[in-house]
Amino acid sequence: MARSPITTDTVRTIVAEVLRRVRAEASQAAPQRTAAPAHAPVHSPVLAGVALADRVLTLGMLERLPPGTRRVTVPATAVVTPSARDHARDQGISIVRGSTTPSAAGRPFIVAHADCPTPVAPRCAAIARAVPAAQQVPPSGLSDVLQALAIHAARDGARGVLLTGRPAIAAVLANRSPSLRAVIVTAGVATTARAAARLLNAAAECCANLLIVNPEDFSAGGLERLCGEFAACDLGAVPAALTAASAATSACGCKGPGH
Repeated sequence: MARSPITTDTVRTIVAEVLRRVRAEASQAAPQRTAAPAHAPVHSPVLAGVALADRVLTLGMLERLPPGTRRVTVPATAVVTPSARDHARDQGISIVRGSTTPSAAGRPFIVAHADCPTPVAPRCAAIARAVPAAQQVPPSGLSDVLQALAIHAARDGARGVLLTGRPAIAAVLANRSPSLRAVIVTAGVATTARAAARLLNAAAECCANLLIVNPEDFSAGGLERLCGEFAACDLGAVPAALTAASAATSACGCKGPGH
């Protein structure tokens, strides 16, 4: 049987069919790639705090902070200019100093109460639940409770809060102890973020480790939040002026009522 001659058109047809099959097999063997869905651009959240390594904190540096900054961490030995401190106070920015003191995770937070006109055990329990590593000391007289707080501060580097109906007297007694640096929290401090930041600025100035509070000044929730922030923030090292004053008092041999 005679074979028909292979024409140019036949060759083209065969080549086209082979190429078509090769492409089909290659497309089946290749992994399927799907285009990633387009996402809307993600906006960076407003910074709650920034850390600066500069040894001097100036007004210009604070003015250049991202909007919404509420905390600035500086080295323990950094110098804060008066204009920068005033600006931070007015804008509700907390200036905290780095230190080698125990971190918040390893530092106990002591919750205590004494001489309160109304029962405050539920308030103390709420604070203890809200603050990590919180402990409660048994209720007792004001002097005994302050002595217990002083022991925890000296031994463990603890911070704490004291609920009392006599905050002024408690502050005087507390600050007689070389291991306590107490500040009084007045009514309204926990109501706004700016006011709370001002309190933390004041606490940073003396490296406070004890908040003294009249529980009747605060509603539920505000005090718990304030204690949580106070327990977690880094207040830096104890100012040299307070260290020198404590050393001078300890070295004094006076037995008078002032000591």
